[in-house]
Amino acid sequence: MHLDKLKILIIGPCDSGKTCIANYLSESTNMDEAGVPRPTQGVRIVEFELPHVNVNDKQLKVDIEMWDCSGDHKFESCWPSLRLGVQGVILVCSSNTANVAAREMELLYNYFVSQAKLTPKQCVVFYNCEDDQEDFDSLSLSPTFSKVSQVAVNLKTGGNRLKIDFSNYVTSLIQTINKV
Repeated sequence: MHLDKLKILIIGPCDSGKTCIANYLSESTNMDEAGVPRPTQGVRIVEFELPHVNVNDKQLKVDIEMWDCSGDHKFESCWPSLRLGVQGVILVCSSNTANVAAREMELLYNYFVSQAKLTPKQCVVFYNCEDDQEDFDSLSLSPTFSKVSQVAVNLKTGGNRLKIDFSNYVTSLIQTINKV
């Protein structure tokens, strides 16, 4: 089985930590150096390789093209281009964005997953937590997300867990794409 590149969008409300997650997964930056977040202007494409992905008992090297998308609606005119050829969507929200997250996540899911004809298995929700006490209950996502994997992410204490969760998501994504 051969994949040229896996195109994954990472999108969510402004200030939810999408770029921090993208940087961490791609090992683009040391989290200690991250500093003050700067809003992404439009989109930023990060390319990296996952060297040991186990799919159906085969070890694969997977090239990832992660599109770190701005959550600012002023870039909405770019959305059709972002969605073109997408194979997976990571929706990110956080406690910072909990007040707008439910409605915003529904809108993003509808546009980037449903209208792109992706399945719920091709999507994952990363809830970017500041501490271990936070959970998804504060989000109150709609029933639309009942079939979507939801993962709590804490970059300060659980970065390795995030890498495992991401690798599992990529495995599931490849299996889903190959069934289609």
